Amino acid sequence: MIVTATYEHELSDADIERIAERVVRKLKQDEDQNKLLNITESAKYCGVSKETFWRWRKRYKNLQNIAITAGGVVQFRAEDLDKFLKNK
Repeated sequence: MIVTATYEHELSDADIERIAERVVRKLKQDEDQNKLLNITESAKYCGVSKETFWRWRKRYKNLQNIAITAGGVVQFRAEDLDKFLKNK
């Protein structure tokens, strides 16, 4: 014998508002992680000076490997910088 049950859920306006806020916050986080940062922004993101970031680029091969160059402009994804900093 198979028994099935159905449930009706009624969400209040406050519930819908909380869900919408969470979705927007998650989308913003994802957007921030995929944003491309130039050298100055990347250094600031990592909490170091531009000079230190340039030295890191020379010293660490994995930082060189995550660089994205388009039209001569070097950029990095925040997500990739997070991984670099974690493994540095």
